[in-house]
Order: sequence, then C-alpha cells, then structure tokens
Amino acid sequence: MEENIYKRIVDTWGTESQLNMVIEEVGELLQAISKFNRAKNKDEETQVEAYRHLCEEVADVINMMNQMREMFSSELIDKYIKEKLDRTEEKLNKDIKSEKEI
Repeated sequence: MEENIYKRIVDTWGTESQLNMVIEEVGELLQAISKFNRAKNKDEETQVEAYRHLCEEVADVINMMNQMREMFSSELIDKYIKEKLDRTEEKLNKDIKSEKEI
C-alpha cells in the first residue's frame, strides 16, 4: 500500500513539484538537526521538543525519499545503497581490526 500512495503522490503533483518539496524537507531536517544539537545544554523540555521535531523531520524526509524511489530507478538506488553499505562495512571491519592490533 505504501508504494501505491507514493506513486499516487508523484502522479498527482508531478516530479518537479515533489523534487522542490524534497529540497524544502531536507532544509527543514538540517534546521532540526542544528536545533537538536543546540538543545543539548538546555532544559529537559527543550531537549524533548527538539528530539521530537527532529524525528518528525526525519519522517518527512523518508517519505520524500520513498517518493523519489517512484520517480527514479529504485533498482539503481538499491544498487548504490548496497555498494555504499558494503564500503562502509569494509571500513568498519578495518577499524575494528586496527583497534584489536593496538
């Protein structure tokens, strides 16, 4: 069902409109990350609010990324995700090996 709604969104509002929304949502996520980092030295209520706002913006960006999977090749995106995760895993394994040698 989720994929169907993402396709419906893109079909209804179009690729250009939704790409502009991606830009907007990523900008809001950047702001939420900054606010979250600044809230670390604030009172608990401010920290909780910053955390919740960050989670909300992450959800918005994930929804936009799922729309992008409908706009572009999800197979190619998945290929790049796997390649990047494999590279990261190799780096992690090298770092773990280096730590054990110390």
